[in-house]
Amino acid sequence: MSTIDPQCDRSLFRSRHRPQRGTGMDSEMLTASGPLAAAETHPPRRRGERARTIPEQIANHVAVAIVNGEYRDGERIREQELAEMYGVSRGPVREAIRALETHGLVILYPRRGAYVVGVSLDVIVDVFNIRAALADVAARYFTRRQTADGFADLEKSVEQAVAMSEASDADPVAYAKALSECGRAIYRHCGAGHLQRMLRDQFYSSIWGVIWRIRPLDYFTVERRKEAADDFRQVLAAARAGDEHTAARMFRKNMMDSRDGAIATLAAIRNETADPALTFRD
Repeated sequence: MSTIDPQCDRSLFRSRHRPQRGTGMDSEMLTASGPLAAAETHPPRRRGERARTIPEQIANHVAVAIVNGEYRDGERIREQELAEMYGVSRGPVREAIRALETHGLVILYPRRGAYVVGVSLDVIVDVFNIRAALADVAARYFTRRQTADGFADLEKSVEQAVAMSEASDADPVAYAKALSECGRAIYRHCGAGHLQRMLRDQFYSSIWGVIWRIRPLDYFTVERRKEAADDFRQVLAAARAGDEHTAARMFRKNMMDSRDGAIATLAAIRNETADPALTFRD
């Protein structure tokens, strides 16, 4: 979730403009100087986190544009256009497009090129719901394992989220990242390698890993951040008590609250509504 790194080719920082796709309004191109880059500003990279390659950064920016609705469903993505946009050769662009195909955001047709797979709000709701279902299973496994390391890991993550939640100037994206560490603590100690791989693959090979790169989508207020942190406090308390049903229910609630907050934000941006049949609650 990083913007184009300073170490990369400086030509990627050139400011360009184009009509925003599908809206009829002018907006800056997806470059490091544009408004989307400002929305992607995050805390400094932590030790051990590698810099993104140029193809990864291009794929990230185009993925953001697709989820943001700037590309129409079925619209062709032209290699030469992207190469000129980012000031690179077509090789990195081809790698970026292959990465977008892996995420299910484009379809590659032999001798025809890459075409956008439109991402509706219903698709985004579906991704959240799938994640919530997997979280339910992970919380149950975590509770049944009753490992001291797992409880210590989750407690540490919850304490960090609680501390951030109380700061009036907390960055929503940074907070979302801290809160996600609570979920990862549960995944890490659920004791199910296949489930862990499914969750990892969903992050890296689906639009889940792209959704929060658009702009802050939730956690805008202290009250909302405290509510989310308290969800995980209740997950931890229930897990320690051996109450897998409450632990799973609170983890699902957290995911569905996040889903509803993100969808509300995106609906206002995209002037689109999600199918209410998909936004079920417990």
